[in-house]
Amino acid sequence: MEKFIDLNTRTPEELLKQIYAENYSWVETYVCQNSGTDADARDLFQESVTAAWINVREGRFEGDSGQFRAYLRQICRFKWINQLRANTRGRVVYGDPAEQPDLVMMEADMAEEQLYKSELLGRGWLQLGEKCKDVLKLFYYKRKSLVEIAGVTGDTEESLKTIKYRCMMRLRKFFMEEMTKDGKL
Repeated sequence: MEKFIDLNTRTPEELLKQIYAENYSWVETYVCQNSGTDADARDLFQESVTAAWINVREGRFEGDSGQFRAYLRQICRFKWINQLRANTRGRVVYGDPAEQPDLVMMEADMAEEQLYKSELLGRGWLQLGEKCKDVLKLFYYKRKSLVEIAGVTGDTEESLKTIKYRCMMRLRKFFMEEMTKDGKL
């Protein structure tokens, strides 16, 4: 396997241009689809490339261009998830990732786990019926009260409590079964 970052055959400028060409549009799309702006994408990409580059230079990453692309995208995902969380609840600031390369590796692992869980919930969501999806969307995403949802669906507040509970239990059961099957629990 040929190392992606080989400064004996390529200049840093050539490598950075390749990294940008192969990854920036993905990062921009990802950020913009997840409540961000073009400016957010630019900042996130710069921070992520810097952190990944430092890890490569210090020998914490060795691999080909495909592995580097996956590695960089995991860093981007985790950093973006962290930024979204910080905007809504606040978070512990760990300092400059360039000064803590082990933290970046840990963040990439955590981002991969978060992505796995999100994909798993998405698959579980697809298995729910339309009534479940509607009630859960209105309650959790639109932040509607059960009284407001009752006005939309025509159900009583009591029946909506039961529906919401059963739908969440179905989703939780699917999630737990899949996590167990995949050896994640």
